[in-house]
Amino acid sequence: MVIEGGALSVLGCGAGYGLAVAVIGLVRKLPPDAIPLSQRIALHWTVAVILGLIATTTTLASAIVPALMISKSDPQKALQSASRGLGTRSVRGRISGTLVAVEVALSSVLLVATGLLTHTLWNLEHVQLGFDATRITSFTAMPGDAAGFTGLAVPSGGAAPASVATLVYEPVLEQLRALPGVAGATLATTPPLSGSRMSTSFHVAGEPKDDQHDYQARITVVSDQYASVMNTPVLRGRMISEQDNASAPYVAVINEALARKYFRGANPLGRQLDFGGKETGMLKTYTIVGVLGDEIAGSVAQTPGPLLMLPYQQVPSTSLYYPLLLKTIMTFDVKTQGDIPVTTAVRSIFHKIAPDYAVEEFASMQEKVDKSNFSARLGMYLAGTFGILATLMVIAGLYGVLAQLVSYRRREIGIRLALGATPRQIVRLVLRQGLAVVGLGLAAGIVVAILTERLVRGFLYDVKPLDAWTYVGVVFVLLCAGSAAAFLPARRASSIGPSEALREE
Repeated sequence: MVIEGGALSVLGCGAGYGLAVAVIGLVRKLPPDAIPLSQRIALHWTVAVILGLIATTTTLASAIVPALMISKSDPQKALQSASRGLGTRSVRGRISGTLVAVEVALSSVLLVATGLLTHTLWNLEHVQLGFDATRITSFTAMPGDAAGFTGLAVPSGGAAPASVATLVYEPVLEQLRALPGVAGATLATTPPLSGSRMSTSFHVAGEPKDDQHDYQARITVVSDQYASVMNTPVLRGRMISEQDNASAPYVAVINEALARKYFRGANPLGRQLDFGGKETGMLKTYTIVGVLGDEIAGSVAQTPGPLLMLPYQQVPSTSLYYPLLLKTIMTFDVKTQGDIPVTTAVRSIFHKIAPDYAVEEFASMQEKVDKSNFSARLGMYLAGTFGILATLMVIAGLYGVLAQLVSYRRREIGIRLALGATPRQIVRLVLRQGLAVVGLGLAAGIVVAILTERLVRGFLYDVKPLDAWTYVGVVFVLLCAGSAAAFLPARRASSIGPSEALREE
């Protein structure tokens, strides 16, 4: 038994190592951005050795344990049992059936996780983004003298310095929009999926100044064409336009989530927003002129929260908001009329207008959306792969157990056929025994999946951990797999000739 187990272990480990090498080769052929740091994925020798030891130990244990249990049995009873063809009652039959049931339980848990993650990925890929990611190229630009977030203070006096909004961003936008094939260009400090988040407190003029009316929201500056480039609907009023410059009345646009949370159904248009006055350098109030549809923020799975948008030319260079919203990393979004590369042209424009700016992170908006879904997609791929492998193990294991069962019971099956049993009844007999093992494993696996649903709850989006359709699908798949694995041994049992089986015994 040790020699047989050792031979199986060597063959299995060799096949597994070859399969692992092949899979890693396929991973490296994926697009560079499909899996982060995919080129560093390798099969380290320590991992191979440890897994080889685990595989060898489990294989030898599976071989030795039945041998030890059988060695303690009464030889006379064992011979009598074998002569009567009662293989199902043998130690090996019980152990094999138990192992297959465990495999079924493991498969059901993995397939439940796969189903829930697949449903999650479907929901994420069909969630309303609030914008259209088609043909939008995004990149960031950061000035060489970016102020950062430390040591901020409102200047005590002196002339206001010239704003980068006029010196850099305005001419850059003009040249970007003049590029061949460009349908529009805009900028924003914290656009959707940028990974940046800046929040502020504000006060609505006319409301009491207390903690209850000290509102919080994400804040960003944007340029004109933002709504048209992102294809985000304007629900009320208007969007920030080219006329909203430093000399025009100060305006703001809010999103639907802010209007719903803080204005509670009242019309927000025309309301005045105060951002701290002298304490922050934002001396003027901003008038709400529009309500924009909600856009996703940090990730596709996050519910949009309150958002404030200010014109990029209406942030005083003497305010605390200036270094946070303008003299920092700015994101540009360029919408093209086709799949037109703009990287070279963009770098050339900045080289002429603002050579000290670092222009990086070129990516399409669709790539950002896909990257936001990467964790769910990777989890689905891993769970799905393990689930499929476990299901194949179920099919192979159940087939082996039932094939062995049929060989044990050839004499019994021959007697049944000689006494008038039909081949269809023999098929049902073997199928019933196989599906009993599958049913036992399914019941245990479903219970384990229900008890461990908290482990996957954090990975789900708009899916209940106890999703009924997922559990029904898993039961259906494993019952079909079990039936397929049991059918061939059942057919083979039904074709046994009675006289031939009796002569062999």
